[in-house]
Amino acid sequence: MPDHRTAVVALDPEVKADLVRRLKTARGHLDAIVGMVDQDAYCLEVLRQLSAVRSALDRVGRIELRHHLQHCFVEAMRTGDEEPAVLELMETLEYDKNVV
Repeated sequence: MPDHRTAVVALDPEVKADLVRRLKTARGHLDAIVGMVDQDAYCLEVLRQLSAVRSALDRVGRIELRHHLQHCFVEAMRTGDEEPAVLELMETLEYDKNVV
């Protein structure tokens, strides 16, 4: 697991608030899905809700990736840390198989 660093540039407060809201909404939906499974809800309803949570998380991931590219990656390239930055980017892209 990578070390716990802080962002080169913190998220804009409005973007951060949006991400937190999206994540809390996804968490709420996921809790609801657990309840649906416990109550033997219809399979397609569970699948539909899972898809909605996946979409919400994917959106958060894209926002975070954009921020990383615009700030952390660019700063690493600017300061001459190209090779570690590229390796880190490749590792980051492996988290989402839909990106590459």
